[in-house]
Amino acid sequence: MDLVVDCSRKGVNLGLYASDVSCEFSDLDAKGDELSSLLDKLLSENNFELSQIERVLVTLGPGSFTGIRAGIAFCEGLCFSGKRTLHGVSTLRALASHFPEGEEIILHARANLYYVLRDGHENLVKFETPPQTHENLPITPFANLIPQINPSRTQKANYLMNPYSAPEGPA
Repeated sequence: MDLVVDCSRKGVNLGLYASDVSCEFSDLDAKGDELSSLLDKLLSENNFELSQIERVLVTLGPGSFTGIRAGIAFCEGLCFSGKRTLHGVSTLRALASHFPEGEEIILHARANLYYVLRDGHENLVKFETPPQTHENLPITPFANLIPQINPSRTQKANYLMNPYSAPEGPA
């Protein structure tokens, strides 16, 4: 089963996907610190166990700085043991999976600034007149990107190694 986590846009979006299963949770008012309880709720409401998740996809931004950090940290924690693979994808590229190739994807950044994916390039663009954005698209097609993205190697790092231990053998 695959887990998709998107905290880069407003709120929290979670999805669980397998060949015959698709269940999602979206809360525009939720914050990254609620991810654990929201995932537990999604799993229990659909009669799944955390151990069934094999691959995790997280959006890497652009978007909410705090949301991105919370989403990535949460997903790295889920994958730390190495029992799951961790995949990261640009939020704009993930949203582009809703449309035919070449479609322009726009997310609001601040004031008159917008994140734009155009011709495969991501930019911050100023618009005087607000354009139509893609803020509220569901995460359903994001899971289809997992096979196209190499897993992150950070989950295999040994963060628990004590760098201050004495060397072995005679001094």
